[in-house]
Amino acid sequence: MLFLYDSVVALHVAVVACAFAWLYGGIVAGALLPVMPPLTLILVELMLCFPQRHANETTYEARARVWGKLARDPLTWVSVGLLLLLLVPFLNKGLCPICDYPEIAAGREAEPPVPFLPFCVNRLHHLNVVMWFAPALAAMLAVKHALLKRGKRLVLELVVWNGLALAALGFVQQVTEAKAPLWSSLFDGGEHAYFFSTFGYPNMGGDYFTTLFALAVALWRWKYDEARKDAANERREGAARVGHQAFWARHAMLIPAVFFFFAALTTLSRASILLVTILAILFFVHTFVCVFKNLPKPQRVKASAVALCALILIAFSVFAFMPEDLQREVNTLNTTEVLDRVTGKGQYHTRVAFEVFKDAPLFGVGGWGYKHLCIPKMTEKELRNIQQVGGINVHNDYLQFLAEHGIVGFGCMVAIVVMLLWPLGAVWKAMMNSIRFIPPKEQPPRPVQIFVIPAPVFCILAGATATFIHGFGDCPLRSPAVLSLFFIELAAMDGFLPRLHEKK
Repeated sequence: MLFLYDSVVALHVAVVACAFAWLYGGIVAGALLPVMPPLTLILVELMLCFPQRHANETTYEARARVWGKLARDPLTWVSVGLLLLLLVPFLNKGLCPICDYPEIAAGREAEPPVPFLPFCVNRLHHLNVVMWFAPALAAMLAVKHALLKRGKRLVLELVVWNGLALAALGFVQQVTEAKAPLWSSLFDGGEHAYFFSTFGYPNMGGDYFTTLFALAVALWRWKYDEARKDAANERREGAARVGHQAFWARHAMLIPAVFFFFAALTTLSRASILLVTILAILFFVHTFVCVFKNLPKPQRVKASAVALCALILIAFSVFAFMPEDLQREVNTLNTTEVLDRVTGKGQYHTRVAFEVFKDAPLFGVGGWGYKHLCIPKMTEKELRNIQQVGGINVHNDYLQFLAEHGIVGFGCMVAIVVMLLWPLGAVWKAMMNSIRFIPPKEQPPRPVQIFVIPAPVFCILAGATATFIHGFGDCPLRSPAVLSLFFIELAAMDGFLPRLHEKK
């Protein structure tokens, strides 16, 4: 009971993040509306009333601490401001040139009542976007202020183990050739196709499992490093632990990491195939360099040989046993294809989205406004070749957010990400300044600018960067499962950072 009381906020944040994933990645509006509002309200109440407590801290003191931090943090007010901007369009609705053509033809004004304020052209579709951001921002603030470092780590661990169940579901669907989860007909009438697990779009599912791969490796590095430190301390005290318990304590997180790697590949998202492979290589090199630095010289040659053999074996296994459909997607990957996808070359979405943006540059055209207003901006040639599947998205998340929420709304989103990363910059600067006081043998490997960052934080940043890059060439952030996890993981990075000038 004490654990539940102490971790109730962490548990509920995980419930919010996991609910998005189980509800088809959040892309089915009918599944979100009955579930996410009550979950969000409960989360806000728990964050304000039952935050995690320091040792010897009362609940009243913890509340005062959290309320004070929320009130002083600009992140709180930018988040509230973004939500208020998203609420205004419910009172300021315009007409869609296509959907509402009969009303416009009858003489009704298409412009919203107050043209210079935020507006939308479909309240129900705009509400769907509000259901993305309200829970995601509430979870982000709860992680940052209502949880201590152990709580932040617990949230990520719960999300990872939940992701393992999602990945297992996806593999079962592959084996049984199921087209959708058994419960899909409850919300969408069985009309949607599901490419892998609960995700109805390959790039969304691929990015979600790529992010989970990075989080699983981050938690593995944390547990491995902590177990190694504990073992060193116990050896000095003459009571070193041995056996299976110590092994699993160090390496259990590698199990979901392996599942997530193959899940990302199985989604057949070309961007995810490329990104998760790059992350796997990057994490392998980072781990090898860190372990190599701490090995005695006689063991370094042996470790290098083992690592080389492992890489050769993995590479051979991948190419020898790669399924035909995955091989087909890999064969289409090339530099030109990647650059064209990132820049939007050859697609009409980029030009049309800019045209939509220019009509309402300050506040945008409202949630999902692009799909209602893009057709009047298209040429006859573009209309003849209109994208039938996925054409309601720009396939550049940042440009679509800019068109739908304007400079002000998109600026709030950018400011939120910058403020989440700002504490890391302060810790990085302090750690760099402290390097000169550390004995050479205990210093991190070179370049110290990279390796001074705790390994779990490096992994989380790498995963977030992969999502950021992916957003330029597709629409992963249009899935609230990915969007909420992106905010939560950045807020939870503090759980792996050393504390500066504060009690632990």
